[in-house]
Amino acid sequence: MVKLHKRIIGLITDFGTKGQHYISSIKGVILNINPEVIIVDISHNITPFSIIEASYIITTTYKYYPKGTVFIIVVDPGVGSSREILAVKTVDNYYFVGPNNGIFLGVFESDKFSECIEIKNEDYFIKPISKTFHGRDIMAPIAANITKGIPLSNFGVNFNPSKLNSYPIELNKINDKEIRCTIQYIDDFGNIITNIKAGSLSLKDGATLKIKLKQTEISGKFVQFFEEGKKNSILFLIGSSGFLEISKNQGDAAVDFGVCVGDSITVLLPEVNKK
Repeated sequence: MVKLHKRIIGLITDFGTKGQHYISSIKGVILNINPEVIIVDISHNITPFSIIEASYIITTTYKYYPKGTVFIIVVDPGVGSSREILAVKTVDNYYFVGPNNGIFLGVFESDKFSECIEIKNEDYFIKPISKTFHGRDIMAPIAANITKGIPLSNFGVNFNPSKLNSYPIELNKINDKEIRCTIQYIDDFGNIITNIKAGSLSLKDGATLKIKLKQTEISGKFVQFFEEGKKNSILFLIGSSGFLEISKNQGDAAVDFGVCVGDSITVLLPEVNKK
């Protein structure tokens, strides 16, 4: 008998509040296989079908969990199609189970995987297998069995990470003063989180930045924290996730600007950006 392990499974889905019964079904499958597992709800409020948003949530959370944690990603607009379902292990010993739809390369470079398996072994699946709920019938039992110490190779065949699908997300330095970037997340405060990493910028506190939306330019100050700006002022800052954010102090920048996750915007820097 395989010894059960008290390991962690993190769930990331786009099921929302009306999909709680779907989430409960996934948890039931996991607990039937390994009742010792700890299940963490990382987020179930991903915008439906948003691969960009799911990648952002994974990028900004997974590293705070213990090594050996298994993450199930059920943001799967291609469910039931011929897209592969993968189980991967990273070089720093985290596990991910999800569809090959761009999510993995939205988080990691292809050389960051120590194992990559296309899930094929139906002996581990819940039957009958639903064409519309692979999260419950395929991903959940695979993740649960990983926590029991079953080798990834038991679940299927090797998959070359060079064949991982990518999802287009624009990040382009036009010149020393302009960066074309993508909105990868908008939180409930209306803060606009771009995909510009803090390490790529050299900005002084109080510097003026702008964003270009179609023919409109909107200015704001670069600050370290929200209270540095006046109420309803536009602010640029490096958020807790390490990306450049655009905010309206005690307001909703995303609503005011009319932008959504996945939109491309241009950030105008105040001076030549030098490392």
